[in-house]
Amino acid sequence: MKQTERNTTLLIAGLLGWLSVMLITRVRATFELAELVYYAGFGLFLLGFVLINTLTYVLDNKRLATGYMAVQVSGFFLVFITCQTTDGLILLVIFAGQLPFFATQRQAMATLLAINGVCFLLYHLLWQKGLSPSLIAIALNLAFQCFALAVAHIAVKESKARLALEQANAELMSTRSLLEQTSRQSERLQLSRDLHDICGHQLTALLLNLEFLSQTVPPDKQQQVQETKAIARDLLQQIRSVVKENKQTASLNLNAAIDSLFEHLPQVKANFESRLAKPLHSNHHAEVLLRICQEAVSNALRYGSEKTITIALQQQDQQLTMRIANPYSGTTQVSPGGSGLANMQERAAQLHGHVTISTRDKIWTVTVTLPYQEKHYD
Repeated sequence: MKQTERNTTLLIAGLLGWLSVMLITRVRATFELAELVYYAGFGLFLLGFVLINTLTYVLDNKRLATGYMAVQVSGFFLVFITCQTTDGLILLVIFAGQLPFFATQRQAMATLLAINGVCFLLYHLLWQKGLSPSLIAIALNLAFQCFALAVAHIAVKESKARLALEQANAELMSTRSLLEQTSRQSERLQLSRDLHDICGHQLTALLLNLEFLSQTVPPDKQQQVQETKAIARDLLQQIRSVVKENKQTASLNLNAAIDSLFEHLPQVKANFESRLAKPLHSNHHAEVLLRICQEAVSNALRYGSEKTITIALQQQDQQLTMRIANPYSGTTQVSPGGSGLANMQERAAQLHGHVTISTRDKIWTVTVTLPYQEKHYD
């Protein structure tokens, strides 16, 4: 099931549950403005629920999500206090289904126990309900809440696993694209070397023999020998031209490899500010830039507040520069000493380059600089 379909299903289920609770409960409290408080509670709960489930960026901002969920809890208690019945606890089933998206299982369970504990005190002590009926009512509703929590937790794990699988597949496809280009380039270069080593040497030997022959044959045969020498010399020159051209045109299209990466990550929007004007002649430079790009995209998916990535590739002043930027939540802490960032630095250092990481205006930017000259490295 796609993420949008799942969100729609959860939204509809939550709205139906909210409406059902409002229909089966009624105001039992006798204090002034109790009815107003009752409907205000339903309104607050609905507001928090709809905001969380319709604003996609909330999923990446736990502080904002916590605020909306606090609005829901406030609305629930207003309803519970005014209806004075455990029917209002059904709202907590809806609430429990959202917790795994923003909290660990332990945090979610502690939150539910705390809320239900307060409800038990209100139900038993304030409204003078019996101990046994209070425990049964609270425990029964808590069981349904735990079930909703468990189902939502499984859905979250499945979503994370699917995202990891998509990312691994995208990295595999982009790497395959680069390997296919590398394989074709290696085959062409090997063919050129064989052509030069075998045919070139044989033709050189043939020219030497023809030169010797031209000094021993009678004058009336000289024309045929010279024509044969000219043909052999032209053929040798053509072979050398082909070998030289193959070496000059052997290159890797890094743009295509990066395009392949994002083609298999449909949830990520990639914006290219600039691309390389021409392919690279170095396998090592292309591979290092692609690997760093893959790692940067992985960090963006893990920590980014939006699934939007901006990429700029440039070649100038005998160096290659790649810049990858994406928005991130200001509350998210990314360790500069993490293994992923260390891998980027190590890969760049292999080619005497460096990686700089900066955060400004909630934009996470990775900049890679590698020395590069227009020559054939491989």
